[in-house]
Amino acid sequence: MADALQVKPCIKVTIDFSLKTTSPDGTVTEAPPGSCTFIYGVDVQYPSVEAALMNKKVGDRVSVYVPPEEIFGPYDPELVRELPRSDYKPERLKPGRIYREMRNRSLVEFLVRDVRDDVIVADFNRPGAGTYAEFHIEIKDICEASPKELRPSCAGGGSLQFFPNGRPVSEGAVNDSCRKSAADSA
Repeated sequence: MADALQVKPCIKVTIDFSLKTTSPDGTVTEAPPGSCTFIYGVDVQYPSVEAALMNKKVGDRVSVYVPPEEIFGPYDPELVRELPRSDYKPERLKPGRIYREMRNRSLVEFLVRDVRDDVIVADFNRPGAGTYAEFHIEIKDICEASPKELRPSCAGGGSLQFFPNGRPVSEGAVNDSCRKSAADSA
């Protein structure tokens, strides 16, 4: 077992965590407690979480603030616009709903904030934009990863991630030196 989490390839970390998110409108959502095992530096994690875990050891507890920029991006009020109501299908214009329509081979998609007499208020921010997260983490185990474990583990769902880059890490993202050193130690 490793003494403390350091920047070394192929270190497997197991954590228990609780997660609370806060949306721009102040809505707080708490997820049920969870566990996650991941390969530090290989599986995609939030930079804030990785930085908070650095030099920690089994039994340590950390609280981590993850800013909107690491999750869905910041909320940009410039992306809220008034549009002519007559340009859109009226049956799809419901406040609080996502409007979707194909136009000129492109998807037009926005959140309908409000419907007025001759305009609609459309929000083109990504859903979840401006949301931040707070993790409370306890490190349960730190050890060398086996060659079989070098595939991203938390990317499979039910994990610590929102997939801030929009997709899980592929097996090809594991660097060859990590593969080699893990295979040598197995």
